[in-house]
Amino acid sequence: FSAWQTMKAIAVSAAHQLAPIVAVQPMYSLLKRQVEVEILPMAAEEKLAVIPYNAIGAGMLTGKYLKDEKTSGLLNEVEMYRQRYEADAYKAITRRFITYAHENAYSPAALAVAWVKSHPVVTCPIIGARNLEQLNDSLGCLEIGLSKEQRDEISALSISPPTATDRE
Repeated sequence: FSAWQTMKAIAVSAAHQLAPIVAVQPMYSLLKRQVEVEILPMAAEEKLAVIPYNAIGAGMLTGKYLKDEKTSGLLNEVEMYRQRYEADAYKAITRRFITYAHENAYSPAALAVAWVKSHPVVTCPIIGARNLEQLNDSLGCLEIGLSKEQRDEISALSISPPTATDRE
């Protein structure tokens, strides 16, 4: 949901004394950073838990789709995901990210999840592993403690979304 929709739900639940909204589950990865514009600031202000999904961009940030276009996975098996990540800009970001991960001796999957996890508003990312090997690879994020400088370096590999008012 967008920030305005979430705020509307918060207001309705408060007005009718319903169970409060306590968490949001946005898509968030180095490839899809739009939530940084309004959703994450809103969640911080409203003290909502943030449990993002798609931290490795449907597998794109592992680099597996750069090697072989016939690789099994969501991008080749589900049209919605193929369309979501088909932009050439995402491939360029992925190439820069993979290079950074290898130069710093990190598993790309673990680093992608660690980057999402390192945002101060994120409570806990969802790991979408399809098998035990992918799960174990992604769980490597627990051993990566990114400094602010490292988070900024990784963020710079991507495109920062404009501010909500686009007035800088």
